Amino acid sequence: MNEIKTKRPFQQRVVDGFDRSRIHRYALKSKARRLDGLKKRYATLLLGASLAVGGIGIPMNFVELRPLREVTGGVEAAAGTIASLPPAHEQQELTLITESTREAFFRTEIPFGPLIYAEAVKNDLRPELVAAVVKTESEFKPTARSQANAQGLMQLMPRTGKWMGADNLMNPVENVQAGTKYLKYLTERFDGDETKIIAAYNAGEGNVRKFGGVPPFRETQNYLKKVRKSEADFTQQVSGLVSERLEVADASVRISR
Repeated sequence: MNEIKTKRPFQQRVVDGFDRSRIHRYALKSKARRLDGLKKRYATLLLGASLAVGGIGIPMNFVELRPLREVTGGVEAAAGTIASLPPAHEQQELTLITESTREAFFRTEIPFGPLIYAEAVKNDLRPELVAAVVKTESEFKPTARSQANAQGLMQLMPRTGKWMGADNLMNPVENVQAGTKYLKYLTERFDGDETKIIAAYNAGEGNVRKFGGVPPFRETQNYLKKVRKSEADFTQQVSGLVSERLEVADASVRISR
């Protein structure tokens, strides 16, 4: 996996362009009695709820409670910065912060991240899901090829790739475009049931329908676990960075007082 180097620590970069005067106004008007409600709403959002791009979030039984409490604690320290906004604006503000942080994470920390993020958004998929499939399928190697002739980042069979509009599956752009289109197709076929979607990506749509869910194939069951773990890991990383960003904003307010 190629390492992506950055010029400045992430914590410094993500604050760029954030309206500090607005943070200051929010902090001055914050009310302590609203912190508990904010913690619960924001921690839930940060751990995989569908945000501006929509998508098919991770069921809560796949998210450990310990990281949830850790993120909640981080949000508690910074929640006062936006506690005085009307509820609709609170969520909108956090959505903007979260999505810009997510985009920056994919741009700087994930191989082929800008491509994965853009194609996921275009197809109303969570970028974390697409990245997890890429990682599980190829470990982000664009020239990967299986014994069955599955090719490229998302290990598509030539027939599937052509069906989804790709002529050269070794081209990362074509591969990810075709792979996300295929995930979108499966999303529609299985009404957003992510477990079936992931299983079908590995074992085929027909097998998932035949068995009424995850086929009893050890390969598919292991594949599902790997994708889920990577998806949850990426989600946790984004959540932690959003929490850091809120803490940095809160610290800036305290310093400016």
